[in-house]
Amino acid sequence: MSYPVDPRYAPVAAFSPLDDERTGYRSPASYAKPFPPYDPNENHGDLGDAGIEMGSRRPDPPRHDRSHETMYSTFSNNTSQPEMHSFLHDPMNKIDTFYTANTFVPYKDNSGKQLRHILIGSSFRWLITAGLCGGYVFVTRMWQNQGAQTEARKKVYNALTTGISIALGLNIASAFRDMALNMRWPILSGRKRNLVELDLILNADSLTKLVKLMYVARRPLVVFGCIFWLLVNLLAQAGIAMLSLTYSFDVDYSQVQMNPGQLVAIPYLDHFYPQGELSDAPSIHDEEYAAHMFGVLTYTYGANSSEYAPKAGEIYQPSAAMVYYDDDTRSVEHTFSDSPRDELLGTFSVYTSRTINATYECSAYRVTANGNGTDDDLVVETLGNMTVSQTVPNSTTYLTHDDHLCASGDRCSIVEAFEASDTDPWYYVCNITLGETRNDPQNVSWISAYMARVATASIAQVGYTDYLGVASQIYPRDSPWGTTANGSTDVIGMAMSIFAMGTIAGATMYNPYTEYTGDAPKQGVYLHVGHPYFFYLIISLICGCHLLFIVVVAVLTNRVMVGPDGHLSMSLLLRPIADALNGVSGGKENKAFRDAKRNTTVVYEKGRSGSRWQLNMKDR
Repeated sequence: MSYPVDPRYAPVAAFSPLDDERTGYRSPASYAKPFPPYDPNENHGDLGDAGIEMGSRRPDPPRHDRSHETMYSTFSNNTSQPEMHSFLHDPMNKIDTFYTANTFVPYKDNSGKQLRHILIGSSFRWLITAGLCGGYVFVTRMWQNQGAQTEARKKVYNALTTGISIALGLNIASAFRDMALNMRWPILSGRKRNLVELDLILNADSLTKLVKLMYVARRPLVVFGCIFWLLVNLLAQAGIAMLSLTYSFDVDYSQVQMNPGQLVAIPYLDHFYPQGELSDAPSIHDEEYAAHMFGVLTYTYGANSSEYAPKAGEIYQPSAAMVYYDDDTRSVEHTFSDSPRDELLGTFSVYTSRTINATYECSAYRVTANGNGTDDDLVVETLGNMTVSQTVPNSTTYLTHDDHLCASGDRCSIVEAFEASDTDPWYYVCNITLGETRNDPQNVSWISAYMARVATASIAQVGYTDYLGVASQIYPRDSPWGTTANGSTDVIGMAMSIFAMGTIAGATMYNPYTEYTGDAPKQGVYLHVGHPYFFYLIISLICGCHLLFIVVVAVLTNRVMVGPDGHLSMSLLLRPIADALNGVSGGKENKAFRDAKRNTTVVYEKGRSGSRWQLNMKDR
């Protein structure tokens, strides 16, 4: 088909904002200017009608024979416009091609300047990651070295680590989003992709968009890449969460918290309470019996050498001894303990500086006649004839009198012992003294002289005396108290002193408790890093993998020119595509619009000028 030739008609060259990079930028203000008036001496191109101006009427688009076209629109409407350009027809060359024009380029692809820019920007995120990981380690090590701590200190640690974990998770997520945004450009430059994939790849910082991209693309490499990046993000967050599984706060059984000015639980030590219940005035018989029972159990409480005696401030050890003997000083010592309020002597009690000791002085006499334990009347060397109301062969009988006070003071008792034997019988006379409580300015563990007299004679008395006013108790040879001393005053004297001190130790355990104001012990907790290897491994992997991804992404991204991040710059990059899509569908998401998105491909590549990268539309 041919048309008459108008000498005033000078057709313009075919135009495409995607192909002609020489088009200069036009200010949006120029669009509002009216067309120039008709001049018969000038060519107006397609505007052959002198009456056409911007303010009145636009010309109809020219029709072209496809056989003579120099360019066919990338987006073609297959339904009703066989001879029309759908959206690229721009006879006045007024489509803005600012972004694709030869303007200033801040960074070039594959350049050291762009690489440094990428590395510096990413390194800032990594420094935050390293700082937070270092803070996590520092806080953990500090709390780990503090020993027993209060619940308040535990909450402070939990608050700090929770804050660090949240900040670390947000920083890692933000850093990975930046990496994904940078990786868009080398991915888009790798091959042609349709506009649906383009839209999803440009939103690569959204994990949900990556899932949708897998479904849309369905190519193995794309699916693998999306799954890999999803796993990297999930594992990073899971690793941060797993840090809290490598440690725990456990009850500290080696130390306690001391709280000044609070109530402390201690036992009543004014009497021996036989039933462990507070009563106004237990009888002397009840107290002597209770003291004897406490003393018998001394080796159940435990007796050990004084070199193992506890120090003030140490936590009470239920398995440790309650009395400690020193052969050099001929003494036996007990250390008093403080307990948490409303608790008895137990796991979270603590040893104090308050102590009390028992000492002995003994004399030994050989039995010269009737010493086999079958006769009550003994003949003792130096002492003469002695009567023991209860004797048993191969045993030791301890006895004391109603008036058993020593001449040296009212905290001392005279205790005698007969060691029956067929071959080597002995008779002993000992002075057992219970000292006053030391380091007790408030007298909270004061032992009265009355209790001291009961305690020192308790190995021989159980509450009652015979008609002669003598109290006695027999112990078999294999019992701790019936072992032969063979004339050793230290052995028999130490046995009596240990028994006497055992009565005090028993009272601290079984007497009713009261309170005083002091440094109250309290259960503490400590930070136990049960899996230190995994703790430091996770921290190292978080920092190391973050740094590795920074380097890999920077190297791959530097192969192309990094595209814009801002919305305005991105809109300029996408404007040719957007204008073309608008021409296809008239701004509506109809079937033609969707078909165009599926059937049109783009690739991110250098323009003809060789400096500016752009998204070029390609036919399939």
